[in-house]
Amino acid sequence: MANKKRTNGLWRYWGLIAFVVAMTGWFTADFGPLGITALSALSFLWFLFQAPVPCGALNRGDVATCRNNGNGVLRGCHIRQHQWQRLKGLVLRRRWREISADLFPNATTSLASLGAIVALLSSTIGVVKSLTGNG
Repeated sequence: MANKKRTNGLWRYWGLIAFVVAMTGWFTADFGPLGITALSALSFLWFLFQAPVPCGALNRGDVATCRNNGNGVLRGCHIRQHQWQRLKGLVLRRRWREISADLFPNATTSLASLGAIVALLSSTIGVVKSLTGNG
């Protein structure tokens, strides 16, 4: 019972909190580039694997998409076949149109995908700044 309470509260959105703190760090200069990089990398992983989004995996017969709650942009719901369908779809050679249709199918998943892209850019810029000494 304690585990269920913990996952339903604010702890479920820890990656979003890390993302907001990292983006605030760019404007206030309170954190160094390494701190921003670490927070951005953690939030990037959260967006990919833990953010609460709809599953969106194709059901049998390619008629409709799954509407169960999923975990992250790249993971599916509790159904075993859906769990890695998105990740496999991105790894296999596909067209950009199909990839963008998978990453931006609805508002919730689109925000998670956009957050992952911004977090990746933020962590990359943080690494470059820390390596060049411009922090």
